[in-house]
Amino acid sequence: RPNKLDTIHVSLENFKYNSNPNYTIQYDTPYIGKLLKKYGMDKFNLNLNNSTTFKRIGIGTYGQSPRHGSKNSDLKQFLSDELESNAEVMLITQEGIRGLIFDRLAPMPYASHITNAASNLTNKLKPYIAIHWRMESGQLDLMSKCAESLVTYIRNFSLSSGITNIYLATDYPLAEYMHNTAQSDTFHHIYEEHHIAMRILNSSLNINTWVSTHALDYLKLSLYPTKTKQLQKELSGGGIQGIFDKLMLIQADYFIGGPENCCRYVSTYTLQIKEAREESFKNNGTIKNVID
Repeated sequence: RPNKLDTIHVSLENFKYNSNPNYTIQYDTPYIGKLLKKYGMDKFNLNLNNSTTFKRIGIGTYGQSPRHGSKNSDLKQFLSDELESNAEVMLITQEGIRGLIFDRLAPMPYASHITNAASNLTNKLKPYIAIHWRMESGQLDLMSKCAESLVTYIRNFSLSSGITNIYLATDYPLAEYMHNTAQSDTFHHIYEEHHIAMRILNSSLNINTWVSTHALDYLKLSLYPTKTKQLQKELSGGGIQGIFDKLMLIQADYFIGGPENCCRYVSTYTLQIKEAREESFKNNGTIKNVID
């Protein structure tokens, strides 16, 4: 069509940091540059210019909890009214909303080839102790001490439980092709302290990871034999191996989390693992704890 599509842009925001519990509306100048560069809207036939409506909608303090959605009917009606528009295209983004605005939805199942790979390794390692050490947000000057303490704890735990197999999930770059790129989009800098901590673990414990077990090699060998660069890029982030690690942590006999000052202690990722293990702990005799 010759004419570009009439467009409105809406940003949903919460007020976690200024504690404003009310719903608010604010009209602002559109940030066309960000829409074009970051979100790639220049690839579409949209009418984006300084006359484009840009509406910031504050949803109060909702959307902060990753565990519970909001069942507030007033908020639903408020958004329904404010999102009403005659524009042909509505662009909606969000800022700072880490949780759910409305009722929590059932998660989509993971791809069967990933769940099968995790089940295969689980069966090989059972029984095993799983460690989740997300180094992001850990104090740099404590990394070596944290590693030494973890080694001591796992050795004692292994002796008391009789379990010798250990699986480690971490945001530290495990594969050589990752160089100094962490397995997390929010963990930006790997320092020598992180390398030293990992060397302490590897020299003191017989650790299994998604790399050392070659658990995801089937991606290159069977599914994508000609996509080496694309696979390395995918596995350098927090995608497939992040899902694989999550499944390994969920199915472990024992799950060990890191101390608060040594890692990122609270996250949606950890919460999802904890919830799944709570359910398994009630119904499955092989799960010995929820999290330690």
